[in-house]
Amino acid sequence: MRKINRVEIQKSLQITHSTVSQWFNGVTKPTADKMFKLEDEFGIPLHAWRDIKSYLQENDTKQKSK
Repeated sequence: MRKINRVEIQKSLQITHSTVSQWFNGVTKPTADKMFKLEDEFGIPLHAWRDIKSYLQENDTKQKSK
């Protein structure tokens, strides 16, 4: 699993930095169409959005241990 790059997500989905930040801080969630694109392009599974903060923390820990 590669490290999640918020700038790449922002550019790919043509959304604002603020929107991406709100998603990853658990303030809001992406729409279903964006979730599917995030899964396809960035490997973020749909279930991750139930607790995205924990998912990101786990992803970051796995990256550091490699």
